[in-house]
Amino acid sequence: MAPKRILVVYAHPDDESFGPSAVLAKYARRGAVIAGLFATRGEHGNTGAQPAPSPVELGRLRECDLRDAAAVIGFRHLDVLGYEDGTLARVPERELEDRIMEAVRRDRPEVIITFGPGGITGHPDHLAIHRAATAAFYRARDEGLGVRELYYDAVGPEAAREMQLENLPDGCSNTWIDVSETYPVKIEALRIHGRHVLDAREMAERLEQNPQLVVPLHRAWPDVLPDEKVTDL
Repeated sequence: MAPKRILVVYAHPDDESFGPSAVLAKYARRGAVIAGLFATRGEHGNTGAQPAPSPVELGRLRECDLRDAAAVIGFRHLDVLGYEDGTLARVPERELEDRIMEAVRRDRPEVIITFGPGGITGHPDHLAIHRAATAAFYRARDEGLGVRELYYDAVGPEAAREMQLENLPDGCSNTWIDVSETYPVKIEALRIHGRHVLDAREMAERLEQNPQLVVPLHRAWPDVLPDEKVTDL
């Protein structure tokens, strides 16, 4: 059975679409309640818009794109904390952790999905979110708030070697989710972000040409046994 409540915790608008959007869409369509917490509006992102909007305007546009993409994916609700893009490494980790705990107490997720310790791309904002969200997960367990699984975004072996992630959970997937039915949702969500972010537009084009119908994740808790094959959240 699908988990009833999933919380994703990310740094920027579009992190969810580059990441587990097709997985989230799959479970949303099974009745799961999907919530999202995003730390920034991504106002310093690489935009292909001409003329280039100001950071404030780009942040406003990207938040609108996030909410449109989230509706397509099947989010029930999301929050944007409004920290400045690129500054999360300077925010006290306990402060970020506390903000995530607020969402955990409100949404009572069974599953949390976030970045692994490599942040996929190594972006400092991604690394800060990884640390805070992981700390919040274990704190929520200690407080008996009902969280039962923690997943990190991951890539397959070839990409892990190219991205130098092979020795990190991000490059050591142990969970594989078939998204054949909801893969088009990922393309659509990336196109929405691609209205104002060049990388998302380019990724949508690449994935259209080379579909990835199984999404790798790394289940960080509970541990995955050596002979265990995880194909469901």
